Amino acid sequence: MRISKPNELFIRIWNRWAVGFFLIAALLGVTMRAFYIVEIPVLEYRHILHTHSHLALLGWGFMMLMGTMIFELEGKASYGEKYGWLFIALLISLLGMLFSFPVQGYGVVSITFSTLFVLISYALIFKLWKTLGQKEYTLGIRLIRWSLIGYLISTLGLWALGPVTATLGRMHELYFMTIQWFLHFQLNAWFVLGTLGMIVFFAEKRGIKILLSSFQQGLLIGSVFLTFALAITWAKPSPIFFWINSLAVIIQALAYYILLQKVLKTLPRLFPQPFTKMLILLALGSLVAKAFLQVLLVFPEVAVISYTIRMYVIGFLHLVMLGAMTFGIVGLAMEEGRLPSTLSSKIGWSLILGGFLGTELLLFGQGTLVWMQLGYLSWYHLGLFVFSVLFPLGLALSFISLFSGPYVQNQSFLKYPNSNQLNVETMKKVMIWSLGIVAMLMTSCGGGSESQSSSSESGSPAAEAAAPVADPKGIGEIKSVDLGPGVNATLADQGKAIVDMKCTACHQLNDKRLVGPGFQGVTNRRRPEWIMNMITNVDVMLDQDPEAQKLLEECLTRMPNQNISMNDARGILEFMRKNDEEKAGQRDAAVK
Repeated sequence: MRISKPNELFIRIWNRWAVGFFLIAALLGVTMRAFYIVEIPVLEYRHILHTHSHLALLGWGFMMLMGTMIFELEGKASYGEKYGWLFIALLISLLGMLFSFPVQGYGVVSITFSTLFVLISYALIFKLWKTLGQKEYTLGIRLIRWSLIGYLISTLGLWALGPVTATLGRMHELYFMTIQWFLHFQLNAWFVLGTLGMIVFFAEKRGIKILLSSFQQGLLIGSVFLTFALAITWAKPSPIFFWINSLAVIIQALAYYILLQKVLKTLPRLFPQPFTKMLILLALGSLVAKAFLQVLLVFPEVAVISYTIRMYVIGFLHLVMLGAMTFGIVGLAMEEGRLPSTLSSKIGWSLILGGFLGTELLLFGQGTLVWMQLGYLSWYHLGLFVFSVLFPLGLALSFISLFSGPYVQNQSFLKYPNSNQLNVETMKKVMIWSLGIVAMLMTSCGGGSESQSSSSESGSPAAEAAAPVADPKGIGEIKSVDLGPGVNATLADQGKAIVDMKCTACHQLNDKRLVGPGFQGVTNRRRPEWIMNMITNVDVMLDQDPEAQKLLEECLTRMPNQNISMNDARGILEFMRKNDEEKAGQRDAAVK
């Protein structure tokens, strides 16, 4: 099928924006890695994290997968006429998030643009759904339909977040479950089923039928819903939901095996280009790795560490987003000629591949060392930073290649038209809207977070009176700590070794927040008993201590119980005292 010139231009513009958002998300990711190795005084880590995750998930993931579905399924329809205004509205919402999240984090402006994005995504799905109704009801179409349903189901978590927060608060387990609901169905339904559906549909367009029985399809779809049981177990531990998840991951592995072994047989005919075949194989390999890792969750000890060790959580997210979805959809787009298969483009995606493999090895490797209590690699954070730099380098090359001449010479695309042949009006509209959006956002995003935080933190006098009074010593076995006249250097060195091994993935030694608050000044804010109880009795502290609950509400990441002994906790406290003396200029102010 030959692509009309206006449609080709629309595809190019769509993909340029998608890769552009991916590039920005990668730069923000490198910035986040830099927080662990150098001090960055101006930027707020959490705001960068929120911007990165939204642009990666929505700006790249949603746009690229949705674009691929539109361009594959719509045939000769005019993409600009059918989706042009929705595309512009999508850019408005994404640029709104790009400019508001770094300034205010979750605030009025950023939430407004995020809500706008969800509403626009509904409109895009509605239009695409009508097109799907006109197609033969093949396996590829079924999987694509279920991926769209999964996306819609995932957004129920977003709509529930506001009422749950207002009525139950951020400490309630239902609050965490709504976030997990969104992420679970985004990853396992929208991205995984969507990518598989597009690969199968790609084969079907070429006359290669991939068949699954109704029972086999039921296994695949059912496992998506049943594996949410792990998130329930994480929020509220229950043997019943643990066994449901154990059954679900086995069913999922079986369903993946049945489908993937059928897909693999078709690859030599579907992907004659070695590079695109490699990308598709990597995507399918990532799904195999995903299934294998989830099968390990049948062991209770592994199920617990899967959501308490942060490296595993990040590694799993990247495995699906980067490994399965990104390389799968990029491989398809290259084979079809929607992304360039030029030398510079291949070098770019090879760098991205190197960054993915390097960071995954470090994340899962270091996570395993933490689990085995073998400490931290001394170069772990530097290594993550170096491998992460490969992402923006590769994406910059890939982005530049999108402005080249013909993407391919032997695909369905026409040669890139001359400027007088382009749909100039379409280009003008997109550029004018984009410039207008930037101008609007630059004047509207300054602020918002302070007023929101003040309204949430300053309750009524009655509410303040009813709030529980925190014991300054916390909750636990430690009732009294003898600090001695000075810092015990030997004990502090022992504590530093434990901090390096178990704490620096989430905490810095300065006053900057990463996942958790920085350690600088902690002995001036908290009594030594509170600090040691937080280390040794973290689950009870997070459930019952008001001060610990405030920290959890700020960080939104539950501190894992790492089974630290009393002696080791005393060493950590001593190291914190030494750290405060060196960095804050004083220590132990909380007990003076």
